[in-house]
Amino acid sequence: MEELVIDVERRSSCGKGANRKLRREGVIPAVVYGGGKESVPVVVDRHAVTELLRQEKGRNTVFLLRMKGTKQERHAMVRDAQIHPVTRQFIHLDFIRVIKGQRVKVEIPIVLVGESAGVKGGGFLDWSCRSVHVECAAEEIPQSIEVDISALEVGDHVTAAALPLPAAAKLLDEGHKLIVAIEAHSGTIEIVAPVVEAPAEVEPEVIKRGKVVEEEEA
Repeated sequence: MEELVIDVERRSSCGKGANRKLRREGVIPAVVYGGGKESVPVVVDRHAVTELLRQEKGRNTVFLLRMKGTKQERHAMVRDAQIHPVTRQFIHLDFIRVIKGQRVKVEIPIVLVGESAGVKGGGFLDWSCRSVHVECAAEEIPQSIEVDISALEVGDHVTAAALPLPAAAKLLDEGHKLIVAIEAHSGTIEIVAPVVEAPAEVEPEVIKRGKVVEEEEA
């Protein structure tokens, strides 16, 4: 497990107004909780944390949190990250404490490797699911799950149960969940509009107006 360090600083003020002020100062309000201990409100440097979390290795990573001005250190993961809908910046983070050997539930991205033989032969790739949920030890969280699709022919598929998970990891999704399939291109269907025959011409019926006078008997 590659250890990444985040420096945190305890914050004394809470509330929406105080948090907005902190964000203007370039820090993100956060909280550290779990592990049988009380929650601790902290702040983290926005630039440093953003650089870490937006890297591939920042996903599902166990960070070492270091409290500024003390010798306190604690391993933790990002449990929740709130993002501003317009600026797309992080505005609040929730860290959950973890210890070595503790099993955690995480979402792992799927990476496809190789080029399918079926695609080379004219089929197309249907990548239905791009991540799965697993439970594993905190220090054994993979950055991604690689799926080699080189041998897949048209009609072949890979389900969640067939993914190469770490030995002690437990799949939390349904095993029959479709991950990727190689489908055949359907033929072009020509749509022909039905021919509607014009109705035969019918002579108009002449309706005589006026009073009908019966002929007198001879």
